[in-house]
Amino acid sequence: MDVVELAARIQAMPDDALDLLVTARQAPPQLSSTFDLAEHLLTDASIAQALRWRSGAELAALAAGASSPRLDALLLGVDGAALAPVAALAAAAAGARPSRDAEPVDSPTAPQLAIDEAIKVAELVHRIADHPITLRSRAQLPAAVVRDLAASIDAEPGQLDERLELASAAGLVDKHDGRLRATVDADEWLASPVPDRWLRVATAWLEATDDLSAVATGDFPLADDAVRAVRERQARQARRLGLVDGRLPTTLAAALAHDPGAARETLAAHVPPATASVYLQPDLSAVAPGPLRAAVDARLRGIARIERAGIASQWRITAQSVAAGLASGESADGVLEFLAGISLTGVPQPVAYLVRDTAARFGSLRVRSVDPTAEGGARAQVRSDDEQLIRTIAVDRALVTAGPVQTGPHRLTFRLSAEEVLEALLEERYPAVLEDEEGELVLRRPERAPRRERERHRLVARLRDAGFEVGEHERAWLERQLQSAVRERMPVRLTVTTSSEPVDIELVPLAVANGRLRARDANRDVERTLPLSAITKVAGLGVAS
Repeated sequence: MDVVELAARIQAMPDDALDLLVTARQAPPQLSSTFDLAEHLLTDASIAQALRWRSGAELAALAAGASSPRLDALLLGVDGAALAPVAALAAAAAGARPSRDAEPVDSPTAPQLAIDEAIKVAELVHRIADHPITLRSRAQLPAAVVRDLAASIDAEPGQLDERLELASAAGLVDKHDGRLRATVDADEWLASPVPDRWLRVATAWLEATDDLSAVATGDFPLADDAVRAVRERQARQARRLGLVDGRLPTTLAAALAHDPGAARETLAAHVPPATASVYLQPDLSAVAPGPLRAAVDARLRGIARIERAGIASQWRITAQSVAAGLASGESADGVLEFLAGISLTGVPQPVAYLVRDTAARFGSLRVRSVDPTAEGGARAQVRSDDEQLIRTIAVDRALVTAGPVQTGPHRLTFRLSAEEVLEALLEERYPAVLEDEEGELVLRRPERAPRRERERHRLVARLRDAGFEVGEHERAWLERQLQSAVRERMPVRLTVTTSSEPVDIELVPLAVANGRLRARDANRDVERTLPLSAITKVAGLGVAS
């Protein structure tokens, strides 16, 4: 296949397929036409880069002149046959050898690993949903946040990114505008049973990973260090999701690939029935003997801090957690009634005292926004009737970065926003609440990121707009493409050059014969007839309605 024919293939691709192609093949962003892209894809360097990601089985197939739908999508092959330069490089590559897919193994540990991973990813999503994270430069998490999130799932800090990657791939969290937030889909997912949570995360992982069997076995003969690092990360994620045991895919993975419903039912058989009860202890801890029902989990999470996530979870009620619940609209009576309803051990006296005492002090420290121009650059104020509390905050070293300045016996100003000051005060266990300009309590509402829309590679729009020049060698190809457009009712943008200046027009081809094109003008709804020799540039516009 020559450059012209390959350019024709590229021009006919839907936008999603073209986006996948230019992303996976790492096309240079400065390319200006489909001919440029076609030429790039046929270079030895581009082919070698693509082969680094291919498994031993795929390399062997390409070396034998065969391809597959996945390889065709990358234009390493066309219609099931490898492109000649691809086959030549694959055949010459060290390590290209026949390789069979590994048979799935029935792993006794896979279900429990899958359940545990679903719970840990859910815990991360819960925490991000409750407290969106302000990112540092280059969209990185602050080190303290990394430590806290990792500790919440009993994991090493280095493993956190791999879990967040799973949540992001499943559309549950998203980095946007300098914040890491749960998405609008997160709440419904968190309210679903553990098997459903796993199914969404595992399915998203599988869709993003092009070869589970090769990931399991590490069968990527031409991988360099960068590719190997990605594949090793994918293998670790697969093991935690119960999709790989040792270096073999599991039967759970096979079920996920071929019958997701069966995979979910397999996992559900290993999950204990959900419970609505906990053991509430005098030391302010609560132990759930099994997975909590979603409604109970959600409300308990609003007034208690989880210490250990798992099938059996452990929680702790603190003044800070109760205050957070009160700030979200809870009341002392409502909290105690809820705890009495779920506790198998009643409500111990220390728990009741903590709730009542926190409620009595709640709202004694009130935070609101102020006009920086009227406050010497300050953006928030804190007020309280307790003079000693104001003096304590003014000299609290933990709050020094917030810039507290005491401006009166009952008032402080801060250079941070009111929301940031509130978070800082709550972190240090001060009974702070947010109020509006009228002094009314502002209830805390969940902050969610919108559903993420995949952004296409910027090269896609450029190639669609540019089209390519039609020269003498491309005339026969042009006629074939226009005939195809007739069959598919595909509109095209043509540059037509006659005796006057070149003119761009959008047409829906109706017929091609005797060196002429008959087409409907898409804008004026009239028919035109043009000599093919007058067409000097063509670009596809997609399928007509």
